[in-house]
Amino acid sequence: MTARVLLGVDVGTTSAKGAAFDLDGRVLAEETVGYEHRVPAAGWAEADADSWWAAVRRILVSLTATVGGQVEAVGITGQAPTLLAVDADGRPLAPAILWLDVRADAEASALAASMGPRAEAIAGNRLHAFYLGPKALWLRSHAPEVWARTATFLQSHSYPVLRLTGARVTDPSSAALCVPLYDAQARAWSAEGAVAAGVEIARLPALRPARDVAGAVTGPAARETGLAPGTPVVVGGADFAASTLAAGVTEPGEACLMLGTSGNLIVPMAQPDFDTRLINAHHVGCDRYLALGATLAGAAQEWFRSVFARGVSFDALDAECGEVPVGAEGLRLLPYLQGERTPLWDASARGAFVGLSLAHGRGHLYRAVLEGVALSLRHSFEVLRERGTTLDEVVAVNGGARSAVWRQILCDALGAPLAYLPDGLGAPAGAALLAGLGVGAVSAVSAAKAWRGRLVRHAPDPARHEMYTTMLAERLILYPALRRVA
Repeated sequence: MTARVLLGVDVGTTSAKGAAFDLDGRVLAEETVGYEHRVPAAGWAEADADSWWAAVRRILVSLTATVGGQVEAVGITGQAPTLLAVDADGRPLAPAILWLDVRADAEASALAASMGPRAEAIAGNRLHAFYLGPKALWLRSHAPEVWARTATFLQSHSYPVLRLTGARVTDPSSAALCVPLYDAQARAWSAEGAVAAGVEIARLPALRPARDVAGAVTGPAARETGLAPGTPVVVGGADFAASTLAAGVTEPGEACLMLGTSGNLIVPMAQPDFDTRLINAHHVGCDRYLALGATLAGAAQEWFRSVFARGVSFDALDAECGEVPVGAEGLRLLPYLQGERTPLWDASARGAFVGLSLAHGRGHLYRAVLEGVALSLRHSFEVLRERGTTLDEVVAVNGGARSAVWRQILCDALGAPLAYLPDGLGAPAGAALLAGLGVGAVSAVSAAKAWRGRLVRHAPDPARHEMYTTMLAERLILYPALRRVA
């Protein structure tokens, strides 16, 4: 009997990843296609959206050729928030401005000054260059010719959906990061926020649940991808929410630790309890809010390897790091290599190694990188703990979670049991689950736990947890001291 297949693709910062699944969550085929993003100036990060489409197209061709089954539906997720301006024909008008990009710091400050507390009241998030509204305001001020021709502002996952179906859509998990354009309580675009940012609501995509069917694969898209014409494509959503779904994390007390280019500690909440020191968004596939602590993760690792260990594998760096004791013998990294998001919200923050001596080697430096990122996530968790949040289990997903050394560092820093999904694919699995939910091939969100497969478990060490508590206290002294000179 021909297998029934669900396809999931995630448009990441450095690559697109896709996989084909049967209805029980078994991986039938997978494919990854890399691409580059550019950093043309300090604080900038942009990408060619057509490179995303080329990667998605190659992945879909590969998957459909391999599985040869009946593709029930397709789901696409992606990095967020991303500002992509397209014209009336759906053509990109300029490079996409990525979530990493903080060029709109002045615009964020101006919006915050003009809106005052209303911005946070509407959006449930503070105004910062990370979010989409200031990015749009920057585009309006600095590229008026692009602005004038823009028909729609899309997110990263929305562009492949447009190419596949012609639909211009996004979902609440992505829209929540479009501050101040989105009303988090009403789950709708905000007329007040749109006026403040100077963005007509008519230029924003239709807002629909991530699991809704956005449309069907068109004839031209079918010829480009190998999909059958008429194949349903769901709206999709933000990668962090899709990864959380793939981790089977849907209830309070659970958390997902997403270790990609960005590191995100993601906690489901039953009610909107917005603390704007964190990122507040919506889940996908279920009626839950999400609170996120976010910092650079894989980007910091890649930076370290490119500068200090070119050609050295991460496995080799892990081995060197594993020989170094907790605390890297006094060496610390402030990992603010592109400013910092939660809970500091300082686009001008900069990174620094502190405590270097002749006794320190590459293993010490790399351990300081991993511990620096872990302490940033612990810093965000302290905000949640203040509000009474406890973690019964943290489930780690995505590429960074392959490192057993880093998993234990994170487990000890957070002080909570941690589980890793060695067979899990993160956001592509979440995208496929959304596709299945959208067409009824997957009956309920609870199927996510059955899909995720075996778990590798870590237990926190109380003594090491206390050491990381002390190191966080030191971090809180170092940051403001160095902020005055860096």
